[in-house]
Amino acid sequence: MPKRTVAFLAVPTFAVALAAAAPAQEVPDEIPDGYLNGTWAIGGSEACGADTTEHLTFDGNGTFTTVQRDQPTAVGFWNLVDDKLDLHMVSSPSFFGDQLQPFAGQYTYYYAQALLFDIEDQAFRMVAYMGGQLRGANLARCP
Repeated sequence: MPKRTVAFLAVPTFAVALAAAAPAQEVPDEIPDGYLNGTWAIGGSEACGADTTEHLTFDGNGTFTTVQRDQPTAVGFWNLVDDKLDLHMVSSPSFFGDQLQPFAGQYTYYYAQALLFDIEDQAFRMVAYMGGQLRGANLARCP
């Protein structure tokens, strides 16, 4: 029952986050094919050169990898329809926080949904929902 309550309460929070972001900039009518292809860093453009930043590489064949400190943190499949990004991935819980280090070496499947907004040529913002948590991030395209 508590998990359902938390999930139910997350929906209004998600809606408020999206409503607050909506006036910032409209989502283009259509995100161009291949827009995500390449490497993106979480943070501004200065994050591209930082090894402490997580880097996401989206390939045109629908696969992606994430890397932090030259260590792969997740691999999986992605699909972008309109402004909704679906991510199916395999990762270790130990990559999600220091308190989860006892799970190092164990891997599991995760599903995340993200809504993209403030879409520009070299950057975008997103709000993602995964495992009962809602997070926002700025991403910048890396050279």
